[in-house]
Formats: sequence, C-alpha cells, structure tokens
Amino acid sequence: MRRFRGISWMIGGAAGLGINTVAELLSKVLVREGFYVFANIEYESLIRGGHSYYRVRYDTRPLNSHVDYVDVLLALDDPSLVGDGGEHSDGHIHELHEGSVVIFDRESSRVEDEVFDELESRGVYVYDVPMTRIVREAAAGGKVNLVVRNMVGFGVSTYVLGLDKEVVESVIRERFAKKEAVAEANVKLHDLGYKYAMENFRDGRRIILDPPSTKDEVLIATGNHMAAAGAVRAGLRVWAQYPMTPASRIYRYLEEVKDKYGIFLVQPESELAVINIAIGAAFAGARAGVATSGGGFALMTEALGLAGIAEVPIVVIVASRPGPSTGLPTRQEQGDLRQVLHASQGYYPKAVILPGDPYEVFFDVANAFNIAWKYQMPVIVNYDKHIAESFYTFPYPDQDMYVYEDGKWLSEEELKSIREAGDNYKRFKVTEDGISPLMDLGTEDLVIWSTGNEHNEYGDITERADERVVQMDKRYRKIETFKRELEERFNYYMPVKVYGEPDAEIAIVGWGSTKGVILDLLELLSEDGINAKFVQIRFAYPFPTEAVKSALGDAKLKIIVENNFDGLMEGLIRENALIEMDYSIRKYDGRPFSLEYLYDRFISLLKEVRVVG
Repeated sequence: MRRFRGISWMIGGAAGLGINTVAELLSKVLVREGFYVFANIEYESLIRGGHSYYRVRYDTRPLNSHVDYVDVLLALDDPSLVGDGGEHSDGHIHELHEGSVVIFDRESSRVEDEVFDELESRGVYVYDVPMTRIVREAAAGGKVNLVVRNMVGFGVSTYVLGLDKEVVESVIRERFAKKEAVAEANVKLHDLGYKYAMENFRDGRRIILDPPSTKDEVLIATGNHMAAAGAVRAGLRVWAQYPMTPASRIYRYLEEVKDKYGIFLVQPESELAVINIAIGAAFAGARAGVATSGGGFALMTEALGLAGIAEVPIVVIVASRPGPSTGLPTRQEQGDLRQVLHASQGYYPKAVILPGDPYEVFFDVANAFNIAWKYQMPVIVNYDKHIAESFYTFPYPDQDMYVYEDGKWLSEEELKSIREAGDNYKRFKVTEDGISPLMDLGTEDLVIWSTGNEHNEYGDITERADERVVQMDKRYRKIETFKRELEERFNYYMPVKVYGEPDAEIAIVGWGSTKGVILDLLELLSEDGINAKFVQIRFAYPFPTEAVKSALGDAKLKIIVENNFDGLMEGLIRENALIEMDYSIRKYDGRPFSLEYLYDRFISLLKEVRVVG
C-alpha cells in the first residue's frame, strides 16, 4: 500500500453518534496549529443508524484530496471496524496498514478476539479504551448520554496525534460557547480520554507531525459555507430554499447572519414555490437567490424559463448528487451538467459557472449576482456534494478582488423623456448589446408589463413572427456581449485555468470537484518525473471554446477525469471545441475520487499507452 504525505485520521460510527462534531473540531484544531486540512464525510440517508465516516487528512503543505488508507481510526462501533454484513461488510479494517492506530472500546464490543489477533499480526496498534465505562463513571450516577463517548475518543486521538491540549480545549469551548455547562462537560470528557491514553499508552505508538514553524493565514470551510458568504458579499436580500441534500446547509448558514445583513429568508412548501418567490423578489428589484440539488432543480425548470423570457436576474445554486430520481441522496456525482445547461424548453440566455473548490465558490457566487443583474438573466452555479460538504483549507479571500456591479437602470433624464413623449416604459427595449434598461417597480406614471409569453418591447403579448425574431435575437445578443466581457476580463472570471507546465504533452482535463484530486495527482506525477498539466474548465455556458483550444494546445495525450457515468464534459468539449479526448477516467459509484484511486488508474493508463514503462 503506497502512502502519501500527511496524516489520515478517520472517525466511524452510526448516524447520531456525533462523528461530525469530532471531525470538525479536529479540523479546526489542526488549522489553529498551522496545518493544511482536507476533510470529507460519507454518510447514509438516515437520521439514526447506518454507517457514517469522516476522514481528516492534514499536512504542513497544502493538500486537496483524501486517501483511502487510515493512519488513525477512531471506531465508535463494531461496523466501523469489521462491517455490518451489508454494504459495509468489511468495515474499514482493510484500510489499516502496518503502524496504523485503532482506538476502540473492546469491552463494549462483540468483535471476535481473532480480529484483534489479525490486526496485531499486521502491525496495527489497537488502543483499547473503555469509552462507555468512562462516560458512565463521569456521569456519577446521573443521566448517561452515550453519544458523548465521541469526546473521550477525541481525547485519545489528540494524544496520539500529539496536538496541543490547550488549543483543543479552546476550540471545544468555542464550539459550545452558547452553553457553558455543555462546553465544560465536553472539555472534561476530552480530558478523561487524553489522560487515559497518556497513562495507558505512554510507551505505545503515536503518530505526530510537527507543526510548521510559521503559520499561514488560512480559512477552513466547505463549499456551502462559501456559497452563503459569496451571496452575502454580493448584497443578497432575499433567499428561498427547500431543504435538499447536499445544499441544505446554505440555508442554515444564512440563517445565522440574516439579521446582521438584512436578508429575508424563507423556507416554503416546495421547490416550485422557492423559485417563484425568488423570481418575484428579483422582479421587484431585490438581489435574490435559491439553492437546491438536481431533483429540486428539475421542479424549478419551467419557472427558470420564465426568468429567461421575462429577463429576470436570478441566481440558482445546484449542488449535485447522484440521480436519477432520488438516486443516492447523500452521495457524490457530477451528473447534472446537461440538466443545468438545457433546463426549461426553448432557448434563453443564461450563464453556467463550475467552481472547483470553496475559494472559487465564494467568488463565483458573488459574481453570479453581478452577471445576473448586468445581463438580466438566470445564472446557475453548479458544484457537487464533495465541494458542498468537504472542508478545504485555503487563503482568506481578498475582498477587494470582488467589485459590486449593478445592472443598467433608466436615468432620471430618460424617465423624464418617456413621460414628456407620452410614451410608456419599454421593459424589453431592443438595444445593441441586448440589455434593456431597468426601471424601479412602482415608478410614478409608468407601468412595467412582463409575461411568460413572447412579447414586444413594451411587454405586450405578441405572436407576430417579426417581433418574435427581434426579441429572440435581442436576448441572444446578451450572450454575445457577455462573451466579450469574459474575453476582456479573462483573468477576473478565469473561465479556463491551467496548472503545471503549459507546454506539457500530457493534458489532464477536469471540472468541479475533480480539481483537488487532479492537483494532488500533478504533484505525484512530477515526483515520478512525468510532466503533465491540468486544464480546469470553469464555465459550461457560454462555453470558453477558444480558451479551451488554447489551453489544450498541442498536447499529444488528452485525458479527462469525470465523476459521472456518461462523460458530460467530454461531450461538451467535443460539441463546442471539436476536440476529442484520447482517454477518459470516470467514477460513478457515488463516491469521489481518492488520490490513490486516481493515481493508480492514471499510471495504469500511461503504461497501457506506453508513456511510462
């Protein structure tokens, strides 16, 4: 088993055992100590029971993906070690290697002794910690909540990893700051676990990575965190959302800041209501947005067409998960690209942006509001569960890099001219750039007509052939105008990014969450003496055809990596740039690419085509 730089820690257990809490606490502690962190969770679609696990990988240098092996495993139940006889029939025992540490409560377990004998023969250290007994004794005859065994195990973990106990306790107190008694109880349980490990495993295996001498100013957050932050930065005023994994937490994050920033937040009865509320708010002049997943977006598509023909600026975040239908509601896939591109019937202008990590999510969501209002059209930001719910470490976004940009509004002089001419407001006025000036709803003496039917400049319903052609052409000119802006401000929007040597003969193409694992793959390939570049495609519409052609250049081997079954981006490149990929690496089992999975597949492919021996 090849191992990579950094340390990989995992907590496993049933839903409801508090694995999220411990993993997120550990991630924050590590960042405080100066480490870079990548943490991702896998869980079943259950409130209680099943099997969930959270990986936290960290190092002194940036990393962007997870690995499948485990250096330290905190197993809160038997299935986390040996499986449950179902989907997780073998648990995570196969991910342990010589030198791994397992933290486990044997006296509360039914796992056979032979399992531990096997682990010992493989060089795995099993730290038997009576977590249940420690919790019962700490309760001193009071009410016992066995969920808090997670904090005892956390204490053992921080000892094994050699983390600063004071830093850990300060992070715990921050996490439970609203309830001092709860905070102190958790600190105590962590302390009991830490002391138990120190007293019983002092001469045992510890896996310690020394913190860097200098600490970079970094942020740790998920894509959903940064989507909420980007919307707030853009001047969000109305947000509507129906809960749907993996987008649900955006609503929760906005709920925490809505009063501070004057945001009207609403959770209506369905996705149909969500999109129509937002369209109504935007029609009235408020910056409005929604978030959903593929299934919810499917319900929104007719209304999205309304926003398109009525030229209403609206931002839609689609956080993808595997379909069709309910599919795998808590798993990973990049399967919605064609759906977001072709949502609703007929043609209407839109933009589709594909961020590759939370840092990009922040700027892409903020810029989505600018684009929506400047061009009066729907803007869709599409990322997936891996970005939505994984914790990444990245530099603090430079707020000056984002500039608030408004739409084109009628001036007082233009309003005066319309009144003096005895005319009415032309909501869909034909212009050279395709963008009609906006007017405030409720402007005295003038009326805004808008409809989901085809219309003339005033908004009156029409079926005249010539007026249909004029309005279709006008709407399309917005995209032509936006294309020019993308070219003129290429380094701002970055519709295509290239990492590695621009002239490398091997080009790896990816989009969305595959960015992180491909970046880590590039580093490994470089260590192996293989020169490759990564071409990240960040806009699906308008498609950056010329930029893609330029980025791929004269590469002799073009390999695309996608987390879907049918090669959605591969088809889009072929359709728009007339470029055929030489090979594709696809994964569609509901899980993201791990670093060793992609590395092994990539090296096997290079050997197959005789690029490496």
